[in-house]
Amino acid sequence: MKKVIIAMDAKHSFARSQPRRYAQLPRYFRWFSNQCVLRQLDESDVARIWEAATHPAFASCGTLRIPAGEDEVGDFVQKAQADWQRGTRYTMAVSRKQTQEFIGWVELRASDRRGAWVLGWFIHPNFVTGSLAQEATTAAADLMFNALEATTLFANCSRQQKHFEQMLNNAGFIELVPAGSLDHLTGRPRALSLFELGRVDWQAMQARAQGEADSTFPSWAHSGARLALELI
Repeated sequence: MKKVIIAMDAKHSFARSQPRRYAQLPRYFRWFSNQCVLRQLDESDVARIWEAATHPAFASCGTLRIPAGEDEVGDFVQKAQADWQRGTRYTMAVSRKQTQEFIGWVELRASDRRGAWVLGWFIHPNFVTGSLAQEATTAAADLMFNALEATTLFANCSRQQKHFEQMLNNAGFIELVPAGSLDHLTGRPRALSLFELGRVDWQAMQARAQGEADSTFPSWAHSGARLALELI
């Protein structure tokens, strides 16, 4: 049996219905933004990930560790699927809706703090400085605050990755702990800056964007133009 939950665009009569909220994301799941679709990684992504990882510029294209070989990519995908079933880590391929081009993947890992998740990403070098990279991370935040009711998202980012710092700022993240400050656990200077985005701030941006025609906040993130698909 198939069950489809749809939140239509605001111009439709039943547009104001909210996306379904989950305690844990179902296995067959899709989250749509304006240009992108996010879905669980599967075996078909092994070749795509390995192709991206062998690109000369891959090292500067994400915050996640890249598997060192194609076999390791397969293990990475299998572990990601197992963690998805446990509800401890959601690793999602990001593709362009119109062409199915592989943009990269985002990872949302549960934190020890209740309701808090850590966002990481890898963007294919072909898209790393474009609008699709921005939309991929913004869509991940939209998913967590609207489908899983996360309270806080954290992200770590290197000072050398200025385009990613800007991407986080555009999505509403603020720098909570700068790189170079002492880590309270290790006592050593932090190699990465820590950014934070709270659900209250996300909702405030949504509300403000609804009243501002020239808002830079993405229109799809407050129009309800999202779809979750669950097969049971």
